[in-house]
Amino acid sequence: MKLHHVGYTVADIHVSAKRFALLGYQAGEVLYEEGLSVELCYLTKEGSAVIELVHQLQADSLEARLLRAGGVMPYHLGYEAEVFDEACEMLEAQGYSRLFSPVPVGVLGGKRICYFHHPDIGYVELIEK
Repeated sequence: MKLHHVGYTVADIHVSAKRFALLGYQAGEVLYEEGLSVELCYLTKEGSAVIELVHQLQADSLEARLLRAGGVMPYHLGYEAEVFDEACEMLEAQGYSRLFSPVPVGVLGGKRICYFHHPDIGYVELIEK
């Protein structure tokens, strides 16, 4: 697995992207994923980790609850997995709880993602490479 991004839950992608621009990040286009009811934007900066801004549109989602509880914050690390299904099994064997079954994401070209949680690490997203 390889680190792909640091995910932030945000109230407004445009506002947060402008703030990150002051730190030298460039925003890609805002993507809407209907199946997950979420807006995403990837920010890049030479020599730095990619930042994923996540604006969840479902009021009862994990991201929305975190946003209400603590405001804008980093909340997960996203990892690309060459062998996605095996990586999912490996995390579960290490004590991670799977939050949902893998789902294909249209704005990622149909690649599957899956979220996990471990009390010692927090939230981890796996992305099919």
